[in-house]
Amino acid sequence: METVVINPHIIDGYLQHLELERGLSANSLAAYRRDILQFGREFRLDDAWDIKASLVNDYLARLASLNRRPASIARKISSLRNFYKYLVEQKVIDKNPFEFARVPKIMRYHPDYLSVTEMEGVINEPGGPDRHYLRDRAILELMYGTGMRISELINLKLSAVYDEIGFIKIVGKGNKERLVPYGRYAREAVEKYLTQVREPQKQKSNSDVLFLSARNGPFTRMAVWKLIKKYVRRAGIKKEATPHTFRHSFATHMIEGGADLRTVQELLGHTSITTTQIYTQVDREYLLSVHREFHPRERRRNQRSA
Repeated sequence: METVVINPHIIDGYLQHLELERGLSANSLAAYRRDILQFGREFRLDDAWDIKASLVNDYLARLASLNRRPASIARKISSLRNFYKYLVEQKVIDKNPFEFARVPKIMRYHPDYLSVTEMEGVINEPGGPDRHYLRDRAILELMYGTGMRISELINLKLSAVYDEIGFIKIVGKGNKERLVPYGRYAREAVEKYLTQVREPQKQKSNSDVLFLSARNGPFTRMAVWKLIKKYVRRAGIKKEATPHTFRHSFATHMIEGGADLRTVQELLGHTSITTTQIYTQVDREYLLSVHREFHPRERRRNQRSA
């Protein structure tokens, strides 16, 4: 087959397709563009993208020789596989050369999380005489009550709180919106903060952001990180804890309590359920104890050894 020279705007069209169909963020689209162009520059393809599978193998060997992390290699392969799939769908080329490219195995990490008791200890720390305790309590309750990301928290608007139905509107990655219930404890904490702190602040700030700093401006990521560190330390917890620890704890405790993966996926705003599945690895000890207690053969064995 002769090499097909693609219009230089084909990549722009592909990225626009991703933005409209999958709602990807600007950062994700930039990463896709970077991976595609890097591959083209590596083999001086310019606009000629109809390639042989042998070139794909050369590229994988090149990545391996550069000691790229498995996750980085996997992302690049995924980027190119999806791009070529798009080219096939658009009938620009006949076959996807990355269709059978082997992706390196990625070890799933065990998310750090706090126990229910530890989490309650941290949340109960804010109190008088700290003048910001109502705000801080609302932040902690809301992060644990929804599992939202730190970027989602600091960008929450006043209009996002639907206290009459107990839901909050979260704007996640790719500007995707989701309605998430935030529970009675978080609801009470947010209501107290709104009535006793936030409403009076309207006279000093015209910001529509829900949580304001001491300077009546939006919170920064670092400010929330320091806030959490402070209360974790006060609660006497030695574990390292970050805003993401609250998200991990929320997901872990939901699944331990019996929530199904699809529901947790929706609450967390994960695009793929495979991302949510990392939390199914967390409670292995619990599953082992249940198996030993209730499986008939294990139960008989326990009785004989008792």
